[in-house]
Amino acid sequence: MTATPHIRQPQRAHSLGSMALRLGAVAAMTALSACAPQEAKTPPLPTVYVTPVRNDLGEDLRILSGSVQPRIETHVAFRTAGKVTARLVDIGQPVRAGQPLARLDVADYQLAVDAAAEQLRAAQVDATQSASDAARFKRLLQDGSVGAADQERQQARADAAAARLVQAERQLDLQRNRAGYAVLTAPFDGVVTARQVEVGQMVAEGQPAISLAQPAELEVVVDLPETLAPAVREQTGQARIAGLPGLVKLRLRELAASASPTGRTFRARYAIESPPAGLRMGVTADVQLARKGATSSVELPAGALLTTHQQPTVWVVNEKTGALTRQPVALLSQSTDRVRVTGLPDGVLVVSAGAQKLDAGMKVQTAKRPGSL
Repeated sequence: MTATPHIRQPQRAHSLGSMALRLGAVAAMTALSACAPQEAKTPPLPTVYVTPVRNDLGEDLRILSGSVQPRIETHVAFRTAGKVTARLVDIGQPVRAGQPLARLDVADYQLAVDAAAEQLRAAQVDATQSASDAARFKRLLQDGSVGAADQERQQARADAAAARLVQAERQLDLQRNRAGYAVLTAPFDGVVTARQVEVGQMVAEGQPAISLAQPAELEVVVDLPETLAPAVREQTGQARIAGLPGLVKLRLRELAASASPTGRTFRARYAIESPPAGLRMGVTADVQLARKGATSSVELPAGALLTTHQQPTVWVVNEKTGALTRQPVALLSQSTDRVRVTGLPDGVLVVSAGAQKLDAGMKVQTAKRPGSL
């Protein structure tokens, strides 16, 4: 007897139906997503090269390195020789007039003062006795007890004794002064800028010991080349001082009459007009010397200049908003790849490449041109 095979066709049909339903759901979701509105993408802003404006005086400008120095600086020295027993100030310390700065060993000078005082007492005794003898001889001369020659000799001895008394007084004053010179004091209010002695050091009379400066009046000191010195009085001066913003105006106060033997330069000292707050001694000052009447201008790449209008212009970019502004300028000179123009304030950003492709309604993003500050 042959067995009949078992057929499962209904279950297969159910599986095919479920798959069809899933495919239909996926197709419906796809259709719905295709119908949903998509967000519009914002096109990126074009990037342009910009150059910050730094006005100068072009070929008429010479820049030299100098420094800020006090107008009055003194090297204070002992007025006598001796061994240093105390140094009472440090570099940078402010001092007042009459304040002790250093001291010498005063023992030997005090002995000299004591000896001079004893000599003065001896001279006083001698002068008193001689004056008394001269007065007695004068009375005896009147009654004829002594001759005129004897009276004159005694009067001469009295005059000599009086002179020795004055000499002893001056000698005592001198020794007291020398003892006082063992204390070095400040001649004026100022700041200690250098010291050349230490405790235990032997110093000679007049040897510099402490340097003092008056910080109230500072000036710029610069060494000028031989070729620039003859015409320096016909030039205007400005300085950019380290640590301070902007430029300060200078006025030539002093120019050396001859060149230094080593560097062959002429030292010039410039007074600072309207000294700014925060000015300090010793800082670097870049001195800018220019011919009087020179025009302040800026050098830009040639691609920054637009000549399509009646007057040359450039594009100025607002770094925050990216907006463009057409700025008229005056053309001073032009070469193959550079132009020099005037009429732009310091600090603004000028489009320095592709300026001909821009319009006033555009907005851009900036990138500093390679090589620009």
